[in-house]
Amino acid sequence: MVQRRRDEDTAVTAEYAFFLAETRGLRFALDYLDNCRIPRDILLRSVDEPERRRRTERRRYPRND
Repeated sequence: MVQRRRDEDTAVTAEYAFFLAETRGLRFALDYLDNCRIPRDILLRSVDEPERRRRTERRRYPRND
């Protein structure tokens, strides 16, 4: 359960960093990720390959929450 919570927090942080990159610039977003102790690769991959950016659940079947 702790891992899932961490993954959800990381996903929210990464989405906000992507928003910051679009509005304030990439450098600002990378500094934000550094402050949150999230790897920069998450943002850099989504900027380099926007078509591979995750929008939906990757699982074959949705979770039962």
